[in-house]
This record gives sequence, C-alpha cells and structure tokens, in this order.
Amino acid sequence: MRTTGAHPRPAPARPPQRWEGVGFRPDIQGLRAVAVALVLLSHVGFSFAAGGYVGVDVFFVVSGFLITSLLVKEVFDTGKISIAGFYARRARRILPAASAVTIATVIGAWLWFPVTRLEAVMQDAFTVIVYAVNYRFVATETEYLNADQMPSPFQQYWSLAVEEQFYVVWPLLLIGLLALAKRSPRKLVNAAIGACAGIFALSLVLSVLVTQVSQPTAYYAAHTRIWELAGGALLALTLPALKRIPAALAWILGIAGLAAIVASGILYDESTPFPGYTALLPVLGTMAVIAAGSGAANPASSLLGTGPFQYVGKISYSLYLWHWPILILIPLAVDAEPTVGFNSVLLLATIAVAQLSYLYIEEPIRNARPLKTSNLWGLVTGVACSLLGIAMVLVLTVGFGKVPPEEQPVDLEAVEEVEDVSQIELRLQEGLAVSTVPADLEPSLTAATTDAPEIYDNGCHLDAYTTELPDDCAFGDPDSQTTVMLVGDSHAAQWFPALEPIAAERGWRLVSRTKSACTPASVTVHNDIVGGEYSGCEEWRGNVFGEIDEIKPAMVILSSEDAPALVDWEDDSPERWAQGWTDTLARITASAEQTVVLTDTPRSPTGEPIPDCVALHQDAVENCVMPRAEAVDDSGNREAAMAAQQEAGATVIETVGWFCYAGACPVITGNTLVYRDSHHISTPYARSLTQLLEEQLPPL
Repeated sequence: MRTTGAHPRPAPARPPQRWEGVGFRPDIQGLRAVAVALVLLSHVGFSFAAGGYVGVDVFFVVSGFLITSLLVKEVFDTGKISIAGFYARRARRILPAASAVTIATVIGAWLWFPVTRLEAVMQDAFTVIVYAVNYRFVATETEYLNADQMPSPFQQYWSLAVEEQFYVVWPLLLIGLLALAKRSPRKLVNAAIGACAGIFALSLVLSVLVTQVSQPTAYYAAHTRIWELAGGALLALTLPALKRIPAALAWILGIAGLAAIVASGILYDESTPFPGYTALLPVLGTMAVIAAGSGAANPASSLLGTGPFQYVGKISYSLYLWHWPILILIPLAVDAEPTVGFNSVLLLATIAVAQLSYLYIEEPIRNARPLKTSNLWGLVTGVACSLLGIAMVLVLTVGFGKVPPEEQPVDLEAVEEVEDVSQIELRLQEGLAVSTVPADLEPSLTAATTDAPEIYDNGCHLDAYTTELPDDCAFGDPDSQTTVMLVGDSHAAQWFPALEPIAAERGWRLVSRTKSACTPASVTVHNDIVGGEYSGCEEWRGNVFGEIDEIKPAMVILSSEDAPALVDWEDDSPERWAQGWTDTLARITASAEQTVVLTDTPRSPTGEPIPDCVALHQDAVENCVMPRAEAVDDSGNREAAMAAQQEAGATVIETVGWFCYAGACPVITGNTLVYRDSHHISTPYARSLTQLLEEQLPPL
C-alpha cells in the first residue's frame, strides 16, 4: 500500500505471469504423420526408405516439446506441477491402446509363433508392461547367439519405454527446479533451459561414444536417446522467443528441416552408425520444423497441415502400435512369405485396424468424463490396463503354456557316434526322408537356443568385447606335454564337443581359443554388435598368435565362417580372403608342428534359424531341408581359402559331406537336430562326428 497524506492508496496490480500454451498445432500433427510413414515404409521393406527408423527420432522431439509445454503452462497457471494429474493424463493417453495391442500380440504369438521363441516373446511382453523392454533389447541384441533370431513382435515398444522413462524423470526434475527457483515460474524456465542444455549435450556425447562401441546399446538405451527429447523440451522452454521468428527465417527453417527429415530416411540404411552424430540430422530437422511452425506461416507448416497429413497424424499412435505385430504375426498365421507386396497389403489392413483402435479405444477412454475429472480414476485405468496385460501373459504361460519345464542338457556321453563315411551317408539319406519331428528329438526344439558347447558357459569362448585370453581353458589331459589348440570364431567353437573326447583319448592338452564372429584369417572384420570395425578381433588374434609363438603347440586346429563381413569389402574379396588365410597360416606354421583347417558348415540360405523352421513345420520337416548349392558358400571365398590353406601346408578337412547328401542338407538325422540356429551345429550332432573327425586329423 502506498500513502498520500493520511489516506492509503492501493498499489497498481502487477500483470499476472502468463504462458501461452501450444494448443493444437496442425504442423506437429503432420510431423507425426511423416514420422510414422517413414517407420512403416521401412518396415514394409521399401528400399528407398531403409532409413525410416529416423521416424522414431521425430517422435522423440515432438514428445519432448509437447510434454514440456504442458508442464510449463501448468506451472504458470497453478504455480505447481501435479504429478498425479500428469501421470493420470499419460495413463489415459498411452496405456489403453498400448495394452490392447500387447494383449492381442500375446495371443497372436501364442497361436502362431514357433515354440522355440515363445518363452522369449512372453518375457518381452512382461518387460513391455513394466516399461523396460528397451533395456531387454539391449541385453538380447548385444548377445551374439541371438543375432539370427526372429524379431520380437514387441519390437516397436522400445521407443515407448524410452518415453515412459523420460516421463518418470522429467516432471520430477522440473518440480525440483521449481523449488530451487522459489516457485517463480520465470526462474523455473531459465533453470530448466540450463538443465535441458546440459542433458542434451551429455546424452549426445554418450550417444556418439556408445554408438562406436555397441550400436544396439546406443539405439535402445534411454541415456543415449534422452537428448532427442531434451531437444524438444528446449524448444518448449523458448517458445515465446520462437513465436517472434521472422517470416523469412520460418520459411528457411521449415523447408530445410522437413528436407533433413526426409533425406535422412532416404539416405540412411542399416549400415549407418546410428544414433550417434548421424541422429543430429533428423533431430535438428524436426526442431527446425517445430520452430518454424511456432512463428510465421511457412510452406512446410502449410503442407503438414493438409488433410492427408492430418489424418495419418491423428491415427499415428495406433498405426505405430499395430503395424509391427501385424507384419510379424500374420505371415506366420497364413504361412506366407513376408514380401514387400504382401506387407503392403498388410499395411493397408493396419490403417483400418488403427482407425478402429483410434475410434473405439484411444478417444473414448482419453475423453471419458469420469476419467478426465478424477486423477484417481485415470491412474486406476493405467494400473488396470497393466494388470490385464500381466494377467494375459500369466494365463498363456502358466495356464496354457506350450514351453515344457526346464529341460536337462543333452547327455553327450550317450550320443551314438558315426563310425565311418558310409554310415554318415546313410544317416543323411534317411534324414532327407524325415517328415515328422521325433518325440525324443535332441536337443528339443525349446532347448535348441541354449544348446551351446561347454566353453560358452565356462568363459572360454569370448564375446565381442573381451580380448584377454582366459586361464583354465585346457581340456582333455590338462597336464599333457602335447598341446593342441582350437582357434577361430564360433564356427570353430562348435567343434569342441567332438574334439574334447579325442583329446581325452589321445592324451592331448586341448586349449580352446575362440571368440564370437572373429575369424582367424588376418582380415579386418565389421561387426554389427560393436557397431563397426571389429578392432577387438584383431587384438585378440594377436594375443592368440603370441601364445602360439610361446607354447609352440603340436597342432593348431582352425575354423571360420566362409564369408564374414569384411571392412571395405571389394570385388576381389576371394583373393583378399585367401590372402588373410595365407598370412595367418604363415604365422602359425612357424611355431606349430601341425596345422589343420576344418571347412565351414552349411547355413540356412534364408537366415531363418533351423529350429524355428522345424517348429513351424513339425509335420512337414522336409520344408526345412536346405539345398546344398544354397547352403554352402558360393562367393568364391571357400575355394580360394582352401587353395591358400593347402598351399600353406595345412591339412584341410572338408566337412560338407558330413552334412549334405545328394545335393541336399537334412536338418534332422535319427533323433538329432543337426543345427541349433541358422548356422551352428548342435552339440549332439557335433559329438556324433567324433570318430569321423579323429580319422581325418593327422597323427602326433
């Protein structure tokens, strides 16, 4: 109060602090359409949209922008952030449709997925419901043994998990900043801008660094993706300034931003190191489009506001949820090849399903008056949706489970060994006539994925990240003076069940030196798990060569896949591959008395794991038999390598005759499953070849 003489005069009222909300933005609705279109075109299989995965980055920026805009407006309007209100709104918006798709996918997987993958799919479903599926994918996709597994029908949920993790942390951080700002909305905005900039920079640096080391981790993890949501949040916090963008700048930002998004979707593909620095193009492009649309009218915003973009954007959430399980499950249901043409038909069906989902699930629940007026009922809705999903998973795994209880590993000592070539040819011939899966199949279809040699469990077979040679990896007779070394990638490790009994019988000290996806040939390998050049392979290979020089073994047995992904693969790759073997064998033969190379084994021409194929054709196993001409490498590498190996003086053991007969390679012989995945032989089949291998090895 001010005074004039004895009479008090009221002070002039300060203008209230206001923050204009975003409201409905047609350009953002159109951005949703662009994002989901890129994702769908990529997943359908159109080659021109191989980089369509950048659509998820667009979604992240949009989500960060909209969520932060709502929270900041709430602070200016009420002076606080209601956590209960925020989560109730998120529950109404996200969980009903997500839970409906989860339940439908669980049922579809139970009906049509191969039993070999069913347990893993149900585990995926559970982690979807608890918003942690992205880190499950980090764990499974960085595991080499899972490299050729069928994709999960829940793959699309990883991005929702990242957003949910953001939704947990970001409102709490804003509440903390509001308290530090002494409940001043203006000071909160300034503090939040600083926090956002820090999060953006730190997460982007982590994204770049982790992409170089483990691309799957960088792709799925929240800490390497949160910078994209922070970018959208920064735009929301600077919205008043964005509204004053000049018309000319809005034109430039809008056109350039939209071009950047589309260009990244077209120019990027599976080989692009992503996210890392390459994600800057779609992220900054999206930020530019949003900034442009916050200011003056511009062509990009006008285009995004047109009818087709608005319709697709309106149903984009349901489209994103439904498209992936439809593309994965329906081909299994009708036993059809998922070609681009067939997937295009499924995409049209997905649009119809998404429209129904939007009309009868999304909108009614999001706009139901009792749920909108009560935070409690909104939260109850979210909890109920999650419980329904968990209940369906439990019913189909416990009540109607198809996966048997935990099985015992195959008793390799009880495996009947093949005595000679004529016997293996007879077994293969009989295997070609197998139509029905034997009841006593070993390993069983559900146990095939875990059927790995002993050296996988005791740490003697190294993963993609380990280069140091482990101790205690001597088998057979560890105290013997005759040392034999098994060296190579997993295609060498698969022979361990056959070599171990030979070492025990002959009194050898068998030292295992194998590493996933690391060929013993002296070439530079590309590895998807580490996200690029496999430098750890060369380091490990050097360590092994040094050990060979030191102990001078009596024999070194090597094996490798025929066509690993080489860095800078060129047209003369067979010659380069052969030179890699020449260099390796020159190094090894200088220290080893004998050198043996086992040729590569057949592999599924389609990349489909053999157990999955058998599980889908249990009464028509012949559908899984592989033509020899397609299952054995025909790039020229095999012949070039064998010539180089023989010229170097190595004993080359051709193994294909142990797997293929009369131009075909059976997948079951007797009661034995030949392959545990698409390109590794099972442990009982390897053990059955012990005598054949022993006869081919040179004497010591």
